[in-house]
Amino acid sequence: MRRAFQLSEEDEECLAQAGRSWEAIREGDANWLILPGHRIPDGYNARVATAALKIPPKYPDEQIDMVYFDPPVALKTGRVIANLSMTTLDGKQYQQWSRHRTAANPWRPGMDNVCTHLLQVDTWLQRELNK
Repeated sequence: MRRAFQLSEEDEECLAQAGRSWEAIREGDANWLILPGHRIPDGYNARVATAALKIPPKYPDEQIDMVYFDPPVALKTGRVIANLSMTTLDGKQYQQWSRHRTAANPWRPGMDNVCTHLLQVDTWLQRELNK
C-alpha cells in the first residue's frame, strides 16, 4: 500500500473502523486518497468501484470536493448523469463527479473528514437514483 502522505489519526481510525483499505498517492502537486472497493448502490452498472478523493493542501480546514470513480459508473436505466467528465489519475481513466457542498450543507472544519465526505459521496450516488 502506497503512503506518499500521512492521513490524520482520525481519518485512519474511521477508515479502519469501516474496514476500508486505502492508498495515499501524490500525482503532480496533488495528494490523492485512493479507496478500492467502494460500494455502489444497486441501479448502477457496477457494484463496486475505486473511489478517489483529491485531498486539498489545507485539509482538514479546506474541504474535500467531488469524487472520482474507476471504473466509470452509469445508471442501468440509461439515463445520463449530469456533470461528469473523465480525468487521468494514477495511469487510469477516472470518472469525475462534479458535486459540491452547498450553503445548506457546508464543510465543517473540525467536524468533517474523509469519512464524512464518503457519506456525502454515497448521498450523491443515491440522489442520482432518485431523480
